[in-house]
Amino acid sequence: MSNATWQFLHFAGLPGQKSVTSFQGQLDLGYRSGKWQFITGLGYLRTGVDLSRGSMVDLRHDMGVMTLSGDQYYMPIMYNAPGCTVYNPHIIMPVKVGYELVRFSNRLTLNPVIGAEVCYNIRRVFVESDLENGRQVETPSSFRENCNRISVAGLAQINAEYKMSKRFDLTAGPSVHYMLTSTLNFRGEYDYAVLFNAGLKWNFKKRAEM
Repeated sequence: MSNATWQFLHFAGLPGQKSVTSFQGQLDLGYRSGKWQFITGLGYLRTGVDLSRGSMVDLRHDMGVMTLSGDQYYMPIMYNAPGCTVYNPHIIMPVKVGYELVRFSNRLTLNPVIGAEVCYNIRRVFVESDLENGRQVETPSSFRENCNRISVAGLAQINAEYKMSKRFDLTAGPSVHYMLTSTLNFRGEYDYAVLFNAGLKWNFKKRAEM
């Protein structure tokens, strides 16, 4: 689940916002020392927001500006057409630290994780019934004029790890991701996502015993 904290005014968001389905896929590489884990990796995260009639919709339109290159970008206006869903895709590189907090048995442990993600933001996708084919990808000029290429997100998660064999672990648990810097460059937009993660971990060093 994901939403965006829209801040047209510094002390308040705007009405008419609903959560959208969010997801991520990630490949991690980590090092373990005792109960501590140090993790980085590379992944894809999609956040976004669903905006109902009357919400402030950036770069969705009735008013466009044509650039010399022939691209068109859109001015932010009050938008009264039927609702629009905005998806914000990101390539992410996390830096995380985990700790084995509870050992339930030789196989099952609980590991809280905190960290940050450097997000390489990609052109947004607008989904709306009034658009041709119901979907439109933001133009390159619109992205350059209105969005930050790099954002930073904080994250917190809890992983349950179950040792399946001497090399393989099954991991699962919830995580929260929150943008610490704005996706937009002309006002604050701080996406967040609440996810449930599941994965398979392969250990380079074979465990001597279970």
